[in-house]
Amino acid sequence: MDACPNIAGREIKRRITFGYIGLIMTLLVTGYVLFFESNIYLHVLIFFTSMSMAVPFFEVKSETCIVNAFLGLKNMGQKYQKENDAGYLKIQRKTSFSILLKSILISFGLAIIIFYV
Repeated sequence: MDACPNIAGREIKRRITFGYIGLIMTLLVTGYVLFFESNIYLHVLIFFTSMSMAVPFFEVKSETCIVNAFLGLKNMGQKYQKENDAGYLKIQRKTSFSILLKSILISFGLAIIIFYV
């Protein structure tokens, strides 16, 4: 039991859209920092925009919404439902924590790389 999805269908498409919007924002801010101005506030902005890119893409990959997992919900199509299986909920919360940790590490790494370039 490696995966236990709590989103499907429309929710996955929505996260793909949010991920690409975050990617575009990250590229725009990174381009501005590299070509025009490099101050610490813009590097913090790179961190947050890359988080807005990484989290949705990791959610799509694992089919797990981090908010739904911590609230004990799932949305597999039409409406939100309560997750009744404690084992599934534990897996979803563990996956959510993993998504957050990976997103923070990637965003922090990207911000540090851009800071030293």
